Amino acid sequence: MLRFLLRRVASALMTLLGVLALVFGLVTAAPGDAASLAARAGGNRAVPVSPEALAAFRHLYGLDRPVAERFVTWTLRALRLDFGRSLVDGQPVADRVARALPTTLALNIAALLLACLVGVPLGVAAARRPGGRLDRISGFVCDALFSTPSFVLGLLLLLVFSGWLRVTPLFADAETGLRGFVLPVVTLTLASLALVARFVRVCVAAALADPAALAGRARGEGPPAEIGRALRRSAASFAAMGAALVPAVVSGSILVERVFSLPGAGGLLAEAVFARDLPTVLALTLLSAAVVVAASLAGDLVTAAFDPRTADADEALPGGVTP
Repeated sequence: MLRFLLRRVASALMTLLGVLALVFGLVTAAPGDAASLAARAGGNRAVPVSPEALAAFRHLYGLDRPVAERFVTWTLRALRLDFGRSLVDGQPVADRVARALPTTLALNIAALLLACLVGVPLGVAAARRPGGRLDRISGFVCDALFSTPSFVLGLLLLLVFSGWLRVTPLFADAETGLRGFVLPVVTLTLASLALVARFVRVCVAAALADPAALAGRARGEGPPAEIGRALRRSAASFAAMGAALVPAVVSGSILVERVFSLPGAGGLLAEAVFARDLPTVLALTLLSAAVVVAASLAGDLVTAAFDPRTADADEALPGGVTP
């Protein structure tokens, strides 16, 4: 298990480094001049910026140095939680991210909790009677929700509650109270709930059809004991589902924040991408990638704890590829 943990941690660190290198290269190679965009951001865009001012700006933020040197320098500083200064307003990137992070965390955590609280009982209820009315209806609804992008769900909810029902307080004044989080949380929850409910339904239905479950039913075990055993037998699969659910929620929250104009990391990332604000883009990428990689690592460890054969198979195959 210790070797399995070390291999997974090393793989997670290499994944983070690869994601940062890819994003750094893409933003650097994107068309346009980051120095010109940043220099015009705080002044009159119609007035051309002098070459001397652009050269001074590039030297101040290190944009005149080689790409590889800039990447290594930023990575070493990021290890000390120093993400540099924004090219847009010169503020420390860490401060800008810290201001946007609470909104994003609240949105993601609320959506994850609601998706599990609603999706797990729904999946269990559908699995108890495969092919029944609840199973067919929930399957159709979940498939429709899962195939619809989060931003489309958000726009539809805005159309229904704002355009048809005129219930604007549900999403107005997002910065001043919890009311502004109702529709964003519902939007993000619906997309995640579909994944949870269908995954739980498949796992529990397979566990209920297992010979051990049939034997327990023959001994007269009631539905609570039967469902409890099915959930315990599916614990490793649920850990894998959680690892897959986190990146879906994180990526969906970026679009949801833009649709509902929430002052979170999604809006900050969009602003940084359009402004070619590389330090801010890298900081937010590192943060989101770390969350996703940590969730994947936790899912692997929980799966290995419930099913040690996973770790054994990882050691047996070349390159640590899990079957």
